[in-house]
Order: sequence, then structure tokens, then C-alpha cells
Amino acid sequence: MRPDRMSGYHDAGKETLPPPERQRYQEAWLRKLIRHAWRLTPGVRRRLEAAGLGPRDIRGLGDLARLPVLKKSAMPDLQRADPPFGGLAGLPREKVRRVFVSPGPIYEPIGHEPSPWRAEVGLFAGGFRPGDTVIDTYAYHLTPAAHMIDAGLLRLGCTVIPTGPGNTDLQVRVAQDLGVNGYVGTPSFLLTILKRAEELGTRLALEVANVAAEPLPESLRRSFEETYGILTRQGFGTADLGMVAYECREKAGMHLMEDAILQIADPETGAPLPPGQIGEMVVTVNQPAYPMIRFGTGDLSVLTEEPCPCGRTSPRMLGWRGRADEVTKVRGMFIHPRQADEVVSRFPAVTRYQVVITRRDHQDEMTFRVELGEGADPARLQAEMARAIQEVMRLRGEVQVVPPGTIPEGARKIADDRKWD
Repeated sequence: MRPDRMSGYHDAGKETLPPPERQRYQEAWLRKLIRHAWRLTPGVRRRLEAAGLGPRDIRGLGDLARLPVLKKSAMPDLQRADPPFGGLAGLPREKVRRVFVSPGPIYEPIGHEPSPWRAEVGLFAGGFRPGDTVIDTYAYHLTPAAHMIDAGLLRLGCTVIPTGPGNTDLQVRVAQDLGVNGYVGTPSFLLTILKRAEELGTRLALEVANVAAEPLPESLRRSFEETYGILTRQGFGTADLGMVAYECREKAGMHLMEDAILQIADPETGAPLPPGQIGEMVVTVNQPAYPMIRFGTGDLSVLTEEPCPCGRTSPRMLGWRGRADEVTKVRGMFIHPRQADEVVSRFPAVTRYQVVITRRDHQDEMTFRVELGEGADPARLQAEMARAIQEVMRLRGEVQVVPPGTIPEGARKIADDRKWD
């Protein structure tokens, strides 16, 4: 059994704060962040001024509701209007050390901090310890997920092997040769690696896993823990925000970071909702280099303030409950309706389309259902369109030609038909 003691990454003085003291801590950094953003971040200043607010008007957590939500789906347009970061970078261009590129595209600047995403807190809570050898199977190019977890693991004193996604046979070989006992990545890819190891006649020595970027069905978690003996916990974060919440040993919801203020809000009005109601996750993070203030993730969840047996006193989010918009995550990557439009715009023969997301054997599948005009060559179009999907969305997708009239007029561009148990 891995010890669950507090450490430098689990500050008992912070993670076990009584609620009034946590509120004072968060309000102190919030006031400082607002002052910083007002001075150095034109995009935040414009938002405040448009709402008739100044830095002295945001004093407490309740005051945040006076500021309209900044929707993630609006970020590409904001950045095009005020390149490259939409006026939302809180540091001079010459002090930006990395720029990540998320689907949209959305550009995320990072400063010089060794672990600006705070991932080490959730990793420790989920069972990782100094000396673990870990394969990081998130993509290391463009998007920040791999770097986010990598930095947290290094702060914990783990050895990180940056394997990235794919290359399943090599993943198994690396895990065997280097005595890997930890995994980070999507739950579906962990299952793929474990199944491939069995096909190759071996069993990996994995003990602990932290999974994210797609839901973790309890049936799949039970398989990891009971069949393979892997302590499996999940976290929630985004490229814009870093880590926001994480599971502890109790796996009874995800604890909120003390340096992230999460409101569950009405997706239409942005008004905060009480604990127990489903709404959009609207987050403010203590990150001066890229101050996301009332950032609407588009993800739906529920909060509880019931105490957790682990001793941490923060509220907890009770899982992922879907999306508030048509932006959808597939195999750990967001896909946008505008990306689907870009693919289809290359093929004038397509008269109507719909992207359908399904799930089979714990794996996401993406299908473009298309209706074609007269004279089109279905076989040629399917092959060329599949290549365009890979190029634009960076994901594999099947193209299915359906008879005219199959796709209802006004249908959602992206239909998420996945079922989670």
C-alpha cells in the first residue's frame, strides 16, 4: 500500500483549511491577481471596463459573478482580433518561455515557473511517490498536457519517460525494460497497452496510474484495479487553466485546488448555481502569467461541500457531466464545429454532414456522416476526406456516405452519442 501522508506537495496548512480560512486565502490572491491583470493584461481590463468594473470592485468571491464569463469557444476569435494571445498574457512577450497550440487554434503562453500547472498536488494525492518510473503517454507536441504532468512528476522526484501516444508495442517494451511502475495518459490508451502486453505474453509491473482527458467509467477503473492491480485516479484540468481538481484515495469526487476558484454556473446566464446542481465549470486560477478569470470551460459538473474522509476540506466536483456547447473531446483532443466546417469546405460535393462520436470497447470512434450531390465519387471522396480530417483535427475519422435526407435539417454539427457506465 502506498502511503498517503501529507508532504510538501500536500500542505496540511492549506489543504485542510476550514472553509472561512480557505475563502480568505483565495480572496487574498484573487485581489492581487485582479490588480496585476488590470495593469498588465489589456484583454482582462477591457472585460472589466465593459462590465463597468474596476480592480477595487472585485474584492471577494461573490464579486466574481459581476464579470461575464469568458467562453473557451470565444478564444480563437479573441486571439485573431488581438494577436497573438487576445490581450490575455500577463507578462511581456520577451518573458514568454513556451507557447502551446490547442485546437481552435488557441495559443497559450507560459512563463518561467518550473510547474505552473500545479499537477504535482493531484499526482501525489493519486498515489505517485518519489522514485516512481512513469511513462507519460500524452502528446508532447503543440498541446501542453504532457508537459503539465511531466513537470509535476519531476517536482515529485519521479523518473519520467516521455513516450507520447501510440507505438503500443514500444510502450510495452519500454515498460518492461525500464521497470515502469507508473502511467499517465488517457484511460482508453492504458487499456490498449495492457491488452497488448497480454497478447505479447507478458504482464506489466504497473502500480499507479493518473488518467484524464476523457471520462473514466467505473467499470473500467474496476478492471484496472482488480484485474491488473493498478491504483487508478483521475484529475481535471485544461490547457488554459492547468490542473483544477484531483481525486484522492477515497475516489469520492475531485478535490478543488486552493489556487483555483471553481463556480458551477448557468451555461446561459453565467450566474453561479448552488452545490448539487449541474452547470458549466467556470474557473479562475491564480496564474499571473496567463490570468484566466471567470473562464468558461464548456464542461458540465456538480459540486459538493460534504467532508471527505481523507481530511482535505475543499469542495469536490462530482465527475464530468457532458458539454455545454458543441465543442467535444475525442480521444483526449477537443474538436470544434469550425474544424468540421473546414474539413467539409474542401469538398463541394458534400451537401450536408454531421460528425457522430460513439464509443466501443472503451475507445472513442469519430464518424463523418455525409450526404453527397449528384455525380460525386463516394470512394474517392471518402479517402480524400479521411486525410483532411487527420490534417485538420489531428484525429483519425471514418467517412460514411448516407442517402440524401438521412441527416435532419438543423441537426447539431457534432453529435455525441457515447454512453458512459
